[in-house]
Amino acid sequence: MRHLILAFGCFAAAAAAAVAEPDSSCRPAYVVPYSDQCDYEHHSIKKDPSPANVAGAYAACDRAQTEAGNCLSSKVKQLHTVALSALYRAVSQQADIAMFAGQYKTAEALLREQLGVLDIAAREARPGDPAIALERAEAKNDLADSIAGACRERAYLAGLPARGFAHDHRYRDLEKIRVGQATQYEACAKTATTPRQKAYDEYVALVALEESGRAAQAAQDDSDAGKLFRACLSNASRVAKYATGTTKHYVAIVTGLCDGRMSGKYGVDEPRPLDREGETFRPLALPNP
Repeated sequence: MRHLILAFGCFAAAAAAAVAEPDSSCRPAYVVPYSDQCDYEHHSIKKDPSPANVAGAYAACDRAQTEAGNCLSSKVKQLHTVALSALYRAVSQQADIAMFAGQYKTAEALLREQLGVLDIAAREARPGDPAIALERAEAKNDLADSIAGACRERAYLAGLPARGFAHDHRYRDLEKIRVGQATQYEACAKTATTPRQKAYDEYVALVALEESGRAAQAAQDDSDAGKLFRACLSNASRVAKYATGTTKHYVAIVTGLCDGRMSGKYGVDEPRPLDREGETFRPLALPNP
């Protein structure tokens, strides 16, 4: 995330911090130090991505956001300007941390708040200020990423019971949950913000389709299995046209599996048993998007 509108001079920050503020909820002396701490902690997660450090960085930016927000309504122009800058930076970096941690719904809420702060900045900036437009465009892109991420998270969670179904030989339930998961990932592909991510989401949907067909085979329902494998092959043919790199390679593998299961080349427990202990029902390792 960029912070182009936030490049205010050190003199303004120092002067604002020294001004007394009649509202007791606004503590001018804390606005800049807390903002600096947020900057530092946000930068630190790149070197230390441990859960404790990420949580600490989020908390530091939350404190910075609170202090800046409390001083935003100050009638002292310099303090208001610095508070607006600090508020925008804190909200932006909180959203970045939430995305880093995979907390997509939290990130979405913060990004909407970020756009609200930009609305305030736009009213006070010079007409046509390009920095505002650039920040708004990036915030909207980040918002789209958070929505897409939340979709993938829901689709992933929807498939968690599959391991238990496979272990208990509940193949009908296994087939049903994987078909639903494939549908969800296909929907997520429509929210993807890059062609690469779109192809990856559709690849994961193909894996779920192959697995659902495999479950139908295990349930000795050749009719359902055939429908699912044909859908897998049809979708794979489409995705292969624009998938690239590792994803394209894995799409080809799924294609081979679906084709091999339809032809009888692969048995239902190949390449490994459905109910193998300690493993998820997934024949392929997913490539990084």
